[in-house]
Amino acid sequence: MNKLLIIVLAAWGGLTVSCSTPAEAPVAPAAAAPAAAPAPDFTIVALPDTQIYARDYPQIFQAQTDWIIAQRTNLNIVYVAHLGDITDGGDKLPEQWLPATNAMYRLEDPALTGLPDGIPYGIMPGNHDHLGGTEKYQAYFGRDHFARHHYFGGSMTAANQNHYDLLTAGGMDFVMVYIDFNYNDPTLDYPAIDAWADGVLTQYANRRAIVVSHDILKANGDWDPRGQAIYDKLKHHANLFLMLCGHNSGESHRMDLEAGHRVDSCLSDYQSDVRGGDGYLRLYEFSPANNVIRVKTYSPSQHQYRTNAASAYEFTYPMTGGAKP
Repeated sequence: MNKLLIIVLAAWGGLTVSCSTPAEAPVAPAAAAPAAAPAPDFTIVALPDTQIYARDYPQIFQAQTDWIIAQRTNLNIVYVAHLGDITDGGDKLPEQWLPATNAMYRLEDPALTGLPDGIPYGIMPGNHDHLGGTEKYQAYFGRDHFARHHYFGGSMTAANQNHYDLLTAGGMDFVMVYIDFNYNDPTLDYPAIDAWADGVLTQYANRRAIVVSHDILKANGDWDPRGQAIYDKLKHHANLFLMLCGHNSGESHRMDLEAGHRVDSCLSDYQSDVRGGDGYLRLYEFSPANNVIRVKTYSPSQHQYRTNAASAYEFTYPMTGGAKP
């Protein structure tokens, strides 16, 4: 069982009294500058494992991205993060990349989104996308595909399996770091990948960091081995505050404190549910006025929210005034 840690911060203000001689005119105190209004709420959407949709239910996959586009203004959706396992068969079943691109590319379409560069999104492979190789991933979601987008920051290699995006929302600057995953691929040099991610967080220390990798948490909230390794490598970065993952069927959330700063990690994966997840996706609603992130789980196909405690909750995160991390 995870322990809940609560930090209470207290602040004290000092009072300065200025005295004048009888010959001096009293000095009126300067008017306090009006406090800046907090930025409006905004939403980052996470798309958990879509592998069964790409295999059997392409209409559910497309319904997810169509709903994101339709709700972009109402929910102030500023970014979409795919959590990996885009397909079920990778290069072994190349036909599955057609429904995957049909759904994901809709986010880039100015005619659909009303935005010149579409809705910013990031994506990286999961273990199923590695089956038979990653040639198709590289062809459809490689560096050449994303380099034309204003939010694309860079990648470890041209394959774009490890990359980062740069995002500004709610008066805050973010860096979204994507880390590849496949235990069965001996060519993946995880120490080198984690060192690359460490370098990105160092380079963008003035940006709030969200790390996305396919496998981080178990369904019970414990670390999976890759999640533990990623966290251990990156936890010293004060700007790291959120880690997102799929892979293990279920939902979990943990909070860790490292050197006084908080890191929340969230698992969402519905592939074992009926129809490969019934279209449920995750909404992370940032509320700068309240310094909270509200987590919601919704299905555009079922037109309903999941309301159990693992699917709907919130946690604190300081955002007021857009202060640097």
